Amino acid sequence: MELGTGKTAVVTGGGSGIGAALCKAFAAESLSVVVSDIDLSAAEGISNSINDTGGNAIAVRTDVSDRSSIKELADAAFEAFGSVDVLCNNAGVVTFRSASEMSDSDWDWVMSVNLQGVINGLTQFLPRILEQGNAAHIVNTSSSAGLFAPPGMASYVASKQAVVGLSEHLSVDLAAVNVGVSVLCPGGVATKIVEAGRNRPDTHGGPEDVPDSAEPIRQGIAAGMPPSEVADRVIDAVRNNHLYVVTHNDTRPGVEARLEAIRACYALND
Repeated sequence: MELGTGKTAVVTGGGSGIGAALCKAFAAESLSVVVSDIDLSAAEGISNSINDTGGNAIAVRTDVSDRSSIKELADAAFEAFGSVDVLCNNAGVVTFRSASEMSDSDWDWVMSVNLQGVINGLTQFLPRILEQGNAAHIVNTSSSAGLFAPPGMASYVASKQAVVGLSEHLSVDLAAVNVGVSVLCPGGVATKIVEAGRNRPDTHGGPEDVPDSAEPIRQGIAAGMPPSEVADRVIDAVRNNHLYVVTHNDTRPGVEARLEAIRACYALND
């Protein structure tokens, strides 16, 4: 898909981390940008930085787990810019608990953002994108945990693997209507994802601190790949219609082990 002036990108979770980098990368490609985040001040900071450097952006507060909030985002995007050509369902959260430790609110919070947030983005944007009739692209943010299963984060793994499967389906389902699909599966990127509990709503238990058990993960992520490098790979994937976007070779052994286990099971049928 060609990028450039006259096109618009919408990015959820755009106030920080990978989302903020995506917003800036699309702006650098001369797209108008809708910066969406549950933290409006963070979204405004990114949109202001884009506008201050000659770009064109607006900020919209969005709770991706709330379909009516996503509808308001879609309304704002189409009203401001007339079309949406790239949709990045990027917002995500994590809680560090195994399945035996998860409460109902833990499951509800993570799944409502990581999976239902993607579904909400599709239901509210895709019909309008198809109505436009021009080439478009959808980017769904999963994780390396969407390709294999690291321990201690049951809901995160479940949600992110679902996003991979959904994206794979969409890539086939939408090919005939000229809508490309990419699923972003990053490894350790220098973001605040480990601190996602700071924005956990009261309806799902309220804000929570990072558990001591996750401190090594936070330190590792803090030293991870710059979000701007991830955004560059997404831009390339949108241009060239790449389905999978992976970032770290150190996640490959986990993926290979999963594939080998599946192959071994098929061999039992021979």
